[in-house]
Amino acid sequence: MNLADYKLNQNQRTAVDWTEGPLLVLAGPGSGKTLVLTLRAARLLQKDADASVLALTFTTKAADEMRERLNGLMGGRADRAHLCTFHSFAGDILRQHGSHVGVKPDFSLLTLDDDRIALVEKVIATMQGDTSAVPPDRKNLLVLLDRLFAESYDGEVEAAGLVNTPPWIPELFRRYCELLQQGNRLDYGSLLYFARKLLADNAGVSRLTRLAWQFICVDEFQDTNRAQYDLLRLLVAGENPNLFVVADDDQIIYQWNGASPERLQALKNDFMMSVVQLPENFRCPPVIIQLANSLITHNKARTSGKQPLVAHKPALESPAVKAFIFSDESAEVAAIPKAISEAGWAAGDCAVLGRSTKLLERAAEELSRNGLSPYLAQRKNEFECASVRWLHAALRLANARHDREFLRRLCVAWQEFTDVTLEVNEVEGAASLAGGDFMRAWVEEAAARDVSQKLDPFLKQMQSDLVERLAFIPLLDLFWSKQWLDDPLEQEEMKTWQELHGALMREHAPENLTLHLYLQEMDLKSKAAARVPGSIPCLTVHGAKGLEFKHVFLIGMAEEVFPSYQAVKKGPDSREMEEERRNCFVAITRVQESLHISWARSYNGYGKKPSRFIEEMGFTIRNK
Repeated sequence: MNLADYKLNQNQRTAVDWTEGPLLVLAGPGSGKTLVLTLRAARLLQKDADASVLALTFTTKAADEMRERLNGLMGGRADRAHLCTFHSFAGDILRQHGSHVGVKPDFSLLTLDDDRIALVEKVIATMQGDTSAVPPDRKNLLVLLDRLFAESYDGEVEAAGLVNTPPWIPELFRRYCELLQQGNRLDYGSLLYFARKLLADNAGVSRLTRLAWQFICVDEFQDTNRAQYDLLRLLVAGENPNLFVVADDDQIIYQWNGASPERLQALKNDFMMSVVQLPENFRCPPVIIQLANSLITHNKARTSGKQPLVAHKPALESPAVKAFIFSDESAEVAAIPKAISEAGWAAGDCAVLGRSTKLLERAAEELSRNGLSPYLAQRKNEFECASVRWLHAALRLANARHDREFLRRLCVAWQEFTDVTLEVNEVEGAASLAGGDFMRAWVEEAAARDVSQKLDPFLKQMQSDLVERLAFIPLLDLFWSKQWLDDPLEQEEMKTWQELHGALMREHAPENLTLHLYLQEMDLKSKAAARVPGSIPCLTVHGAKGLEFKHVFLIGMAEEVFPSYQAVKKGPDSREMEEERRNCFVAITRVQESLHISWARSYNGYGKKPSRFIEEMGFTIRNK
């Protein structure tokens, strides 16, 4: 790799050339931060054959993008760089050393709220203290537990983030963690909890983990919650650590998940970070940069000395920004397909962004009515098609062959897939004659029913590959080669699984990809279908983070819609209002060519005023 081949500005080059010591890169939107991160990692790996780089990201998409770029720069030899999310990294160290905190390597993940609620019910039933004050809404208890995990809570009498800590919380939290250990099942929050506990309580494991990674990078640091930051501090110890952090305090939009403007200041103080700023924007037209700078200066909680964005792209001949007001939300969303048609834009170059999911759903319906294909991105933790869900359940049982809950799920999925009933008790009885191996007993019972000639060969291969040898990859290939049901969802989910599988194969050497690692990594990934080429994304601002589009329709720019009702209620100088303003900043800086801003005089029959952000961006609104 020759850095001279890349046209870097002086600040970008300073960041890429940085080697020793801590550095904070304040990178604005569209500033080329991913390129900088990747070039620096490649330079370090090429310079020293013994160097190792750990890059922590917040999404698997970001990790995959960096890995692809780094492999391209390194000629496919980027094995000394580990690019993963915080949760994936936590899973890595728990697989290797989790026995020190009561977690076995083949732990499974609880991905459904119903499973976690069942666990909470067991916890409450075994609590010794007074449980009469425990709220009956179990989903709210899950939200509370997630918040406690995010705040690095350890079961103390006082919990950070709560004005008053009810006396039942410490016991509920401790017993919840104990049941997770006993069942060898974790949820997303407890992944970080047990990883942090492992490094904090075991000096030997902590030292080994630090020795494994000479250089540590963090992308989108502004999104970290306290648990993630505490884990990072345990990874990066000693004076003058090789910690390279990319962040932007103007893009903190996850306060609900524990992100905080104060954490960026704590980072600088804790590690005495040098700072390089990347204010130059290579994505947006100059007028968009002007709007973004005007808007974000109304926030008070910003890094001192933060440079405004600087436009790199030349101004366009056609107007880059247009603003519209409509009578109601129906008229507002109806204008979107009309504008796309009149401008002659390719549908795949457009996106609809908003703060309200309900409004985005209405926009998607309107696009469909006009012959366009909308894409509503929604996380999906589990597969839904019966055939696909059945095989996934079979892999889980093969990984934990004495787990009655996994056996139950396999029997349920099989019945929905084939209309053939296998009772859990019958399989248990058969398993008692086969050393208690539920997987072996289930396959034998299913094959004995001779449900169909179509499935019989597959069950025989399942017997030889999955039961006898755990050779699950050939079994997956065979499964994907067939169409089992006349169901479009099956083909969609098979394709999604194959795409996730491909990403895992690129991330891990096939010889190291054990079944429990495969399942754990799959559970960390959304099962939602990828966007179809030519479709129009209808995204919340959070869903649009890290993306860019030629033409953006930003809808619902009205008070109590964007900013939200809660932010308006909290007041103009509240943390909530500042985060809403950052949301708007993120939304408009997704634009590559044109921005259509719109609002309506009423939503759901209630009159609304234009969003305060309209005037803060520099628009003049008359006849309000």
